[in-house]
Amino acid sequence: MADEVIKNQELKKRLNNIRLKDWMKFAEGRGLVVTSGTRGFHYTTVRDPNVPGTKDIRGVITTITPNCFRESNQKTFKRFIESAYPKTTFGEGWA
Repeated sequence: MADEVIKNQELKKRLNNIRLKDWMKFAEGRGLVVTSGTRGFHYTTVRDPNVPGTKDIRGVITTITPNCFRESNQKTFKRFIESAYPKTTFGEGWA
């Protein structure tokens, strides 16, 4: 799915206007773990809460940078869909 193009043009327009705090609010609202970088790193990682430890790469769903550009937002959205965590809540308010 990562290589698939988002065909819904209205959804693509909405993804252009999403900022870092919007992604963080979305992830936290679905029970995902959101961690911010330390020591000068400017990224935020969204993790699966069922994988313990922030050093375990298997728990990473996506990494979000502060500068959320159109292409970056589309890739982030696709990663959320691919993770399907929790499977029933991603369509609500986002399609």
